[in-house]
Amino acid sequence: MKRRLVHVMAALTVVLAGSAVVATPAAASDRFGFVCNLKENTWLRTAPHGSVLLTLTAGRGFRWHGEVWAIDDDTWIYGHGAEHPSIDGWVPARNTTC
Repeated sequence: MKRRLVHVMAALTVVLAGSAVVATPAAASDRFGFVCNLKENTWLRTAPHGSVLLTLTAGRGFRWHGEVWAIDDDTWIYGHGAEHPSIDGWVPARNTTC
């Protein structure tokens, strides 16, 4: 019985510690821009339709620096992801909440 009580107490400690973690808002860096979220995994590119620099993860922050490239319904925005704040590039605007 003592052993079972110890296991239950240990499990409760882990659960309570995990639920005490505070969720922080998505933010990429202190550079100027508007903070958005990525709706899906997205390639960060050197230019609209350019070479892929890296992949940004869905649900993470994206800081848009205010630059836009748009032709018809093809709109891209320039900025960086929270995972790689030192690497700027272009992502399709439709993949963000901006």
